[in-house]
Amino acid sequence: MTHVPPFREAAWYKGKVSGDDFLPYFACKLVGDVLRKVMESKPQSRLLVLCGHTHGGGELQVLDNLHVLTGEARYQNPVVQRVLEVE
Repeated sequence: MTHVPPFREAAWYKGKVSGDDFLPYFACKLVGDVLRKVMESKPQSRLLVLCGHTHGGGELQVLDNLHVLTGEARYQNPVVQRVLEVE
């Protein structure tokens, strides 16, 4: 889990990727670079990243073994995003 999305493509605003002017405030490229490198070296492993912060939600499949879920939030209105089943 990470509060800030680790990839540009996982930082949504109104259904689209956050604009370049605001992207540095809504994603952390360094974390994404590290996650990508680690998972490329471990193709037999799987990683699900749970993040939020951007107030827009969505899913991103970065690699076959690296998936990102960005939770959507509204001020004063917390909701369950989904129920995850652990295998």
